[in-house]
Amino acid sequence: MRSANIFERLVIVLSRAAQGRQAGELGCSSTEEHNLRMKGLECLVSILKCMVEWTKDLYVNPHLQSNLGPDSKPIHDNGYDQDSGRSSSGYVGNGIRRTDSTGSINSYHSNSGFSSESSKNVINFELVRQRKELFEKGIDLFNQNSKKGLEYLYEKNLLNNEPEDIAHFFHSYQDVLDKIIIGDCLGHEDNHYKQIMYAYVDQLDFTNMEFLVALRKFLSGFRLPGEAQKIDRLMEKFAARFCECNSNLEIFASADTAYVLAYSVIMLTTDLHSKNVKKKMTKEQYIKMNRGINESRDLPEEFLSKIYDEIENEEIKLKVTTLRRGANVVGTTGTKENITSDKQRELLFHMQMKDIECVARDLMSNAGSSTEEFTTAKQLEHVRPMFQKAWSPCLAAFSVGLQDSDHIDLAHLCLTGISYSIRIACIFQMELERNAFIQALSRFTLLMTTSQVIEIKAKNVECLKTLILVAQTDGNYLGEAWYDILKCVSQLELAQLFGINVNKARLNVSNHHQYPNLTSNSSSYTFSLPFDNLFYSEKGQLSKRMQTVQDQIHETSSQNIVVSVDRIFSGSARLDGDAIVAFVRSLCHVSMDELNSNSPRMFSLLKLVEISYYNMGRIRLQWSRIWEIIGEHFNKVACSPLQDVAFFAVDSLRQLSMKFLEKGEFPNFRFQKEFLKPFEVIMKKKFVCYLINKI
Repeated sequence: MRSANIFERLVIVLSRAAQGRQAGELGCSSTEEHNLRMKGLECLVSILKCMVEWTKDLYVNPHLQSNLGPDSKPIHDNGYDQDSGRSSSGYVGNGIRRTDSTGSINSYHSNSGFSSESSKNVINFELVRQRKELFEKGIDLFNQNSKKGLEYLYEKNLLNNEPEDIAHFFHSYQDVLDKIIIGDCLGHEDNHYKQIMYAYVDQLDFTNMEFLVALRKFLSGFRLPGEAQKIDRLMEKFAARFCECNSNLEIFASADTAYVLAYSVIMLTTDLHSKNVKKKMTKEQYIKMNRGINESRDLPEEFLSKIYDEIENEEIKLKVTTLRRGANVVGTTGTKENITSDKQRELLFHMQMKDIECVARDLMSNAGSSTEEFTTAKQLEHVRPMFQKAWSPCLAAFSVGLQDSDHIDLAHLCLTGISYSIRIACIFQMELERNAFIQALSRFTLLMTTSQVIEIKAKNVECLKTLILVAQTDGNYLGEAWYDILKCVSQLELAQLFGINVNKARLNVSNHHQYPNLTSNSSSYTFSLPFDNLFYSEKGQLSKRMQTVQDQIHETSSQNIVVSVDRIFSGSARLDGDAIVAFVRSLCHVSMDELNSNSPRMFSLLKLVEISYYNMGRIRLQWSRIWEIIGEHFNKVACSPLQDVAFFAVDSLRQLSMKFLEKGEFPNFRFQKEFLKPFEVIMKKKFVCYLINKI
């Protein structure tokens, strides 16, 4: 429960290296920083690649047919990808199909075939992992508020509300618990907290220990509270416990002597090691202060002199908390922004090396008595919890790499890592992680930006290619993330309009009840599009920017990308039952965004008609789910105040209906009637009736 996650720490360190953190502080040149970031990214990508290879038997790919660049692997005539060992048809060896009878991949993941012993080990590991996550959350709450943290642990049955159990919890997890909070709990005047403090001290064994050694051990697990009454209660219980463990010790006449001496040691530590005390206590003064405390007799001067010397050489301090150490090291000498001189940098280096030395010494001293158990990842299901720990640092590293650097080799590493991450998140149906990576990828295409686009670079085009590839290879798993992809495709079509003809890109849409006349000046309005500033800037910059931007837009209009985008829609016929519903719903959403924008377009509406043709051959159970969404969308679009849009919707609906009616239907079925129901809704709108008559 208290073991650190080695894998998580490793990924975090690699992520920091990949982001170039502290590289400038350490005096690295730009070349050295780039090489360091590349190594960090290569390690992260290698980890994710191993996860993908590990889980390839769970992967279903309906579209192994993209060809975006020279790195694309050919698919053999039989539809089999040799390198990945996967079949494009969704079949595995021996003719076993991955999907279930309803065309969904979900049942495959819930019924994956593993041995009973393997499944039992995985289940046990998952239970321990979940319990550990709850426990870590409870510790975090405790470090913020002791009462809330303890109540959370009680509620989750991770800790019993008994003084002995709570005291044992303080002892066992003192390296991760806030020692100030522990001290406040132990010094609290409430009777329940007093019982906890008594149990805490009673669980310490001071047998055959010297007095000062025992006091150091006692004070190593918490920080003494500031109030005198709290300190008094703690010292009183310590003295009683020390005398109980050392009943044969003749130097103390009673526990009162140990109590007074403990108090005097605390005062001596403060006096000798506090920067606020200018005039330090001498050894003679300390011996004089402790005269007569042993039932009116003096303690041996040699004994008190030894205590003074040891405190003077080494103050009583808290035991090192390795998880919190070094958090504010930079803050003592300067931050990243104000460390400018070599002297400051050298000082920071020596402080951190000293800190590392102390941590290493503590770890080595505890190595022989360590009983922590670690789980070695051996099962397929171990990938999911590993990725849950790794995805956030990986996303940060890849995002920073794409944001800060224009090196194409670094961008390729980041995009490869994002592709692997999306694949893993898709396989294990991790929606949050999947959506985060896809949204980041779509954002770096610059097609989704709401602000003025300054420049489209080669890395942005590569992001677009990667996004299209993800749509083709992971379509069965994308769910609601289809919206971000289709939104980018819609914006890509808009950008391609600029690349073909700048003047035509500024659209005119009529709002009259007649067909639009793009050349007329009658009551039509012109819309400014997000890419306007790429072409309409100051004359001095126009030529240079036009050339750069048009080169990149020409790349987005290349045959490979155009064909690959078309395959997203034509390949929808091979998506499974749940995936096609999510795809259609997202496409309708994007279509409505286009029609409601300041520059209405019908690109997605046209694509919606296309995929309706592509998917009309599905079984009726699936087609009915699809048409329920499409029909509702046509109801809204056909009643649009933009007459060219409404006419297109009605005409498309008519053609789809004629195509569907050709299939025929057995008696007593009502699906054809349901298919034609949108016409009934549209007919209720009087201002579109004349459009129906013209058809």
